Amino acid sequence: MSKRPAPLSPTSLRDELASAGAPDPSALVRDIGTYLEALSPTEKTSPLSLLLGTCVLQLRDIMARSTVSIEDAIERDKRERSVVVQGLVESCAVKASERVAEDLAKVTAMLDLAELEHSPATVFRMGEKSDSRPRLLKVMFHSRSAQLSLIKKSRLITSHYPNVYVRPSMTKAEREKEYKLRQECRHLRGQGKEVVVYAGSIIEKSQLAEVQRRMRASHSRPTSTPISSIPPRQTTILNPKNQ
Repeated sequence: MSKRPAPLSPTSLRDELASAGAPDPSALVRDIGTYLEALSPTEKTSPLSLLLGTCVLQLRDIMARSTVSIEDAIERDKRERSVVVQGLVESCAVKASERVAEDLAKVTAMLDLAELEHSPATVFRMGEKSDSRPRLLKVMFHSRSAQLSLIKKSRLITSHYPNVYVRPSMTKAEREKEYKLRQECRHLRGQGKEVVVYAGSIIEKSQLAEVQRRMRASHSRPTSTPISSIPPRQTTILNPKNQ
């Protein structure tokens, strides 16, 4: 039996398409446009010319949508393999190489604390340096499983680094949603409710283990089943607006 080829990542797919022998759509659109411009007014109204003009419009639309989807898939793939470390003190070394090496050493120490046998693909600070607080540190792994493992064991890290917070890499919209959830969670705790933010929802702390169990069960099934469709024991997901 022949071995199935490994699935391509979005980045590999883009490189594969770029190196393939298929005609370049941009060049094809340009050549058809040049041909149509050279036609006489009468020839431009012929069925063939009108068909070619329609083909150019369709090709341009497909090219625009394909470029966006491939680039989006590449960025999503990177985010799903990355974590962001907040509050980790920056190096005071003069040389950039020494600062990078110190950040890598700190990340390696965190991985040792979490007992994870993964090496980061890249580690870098984001944004401009500030004297008031350390910049966010982005850690990108070679696989999503490494990112998920670190997120699951992040409490082991925060127990040794109290001011450090490890979270998944997110889009701006996801960060804003997460911030609002944390604010709502603090408000509910101020009212005496024991709640936590988990899997994009605010739930009662007493129900956390049950929700986690149901999520693991849904992920282990051959076909994906939404959590809401699994017959639950009574699990309370709070809506702060109704409290």
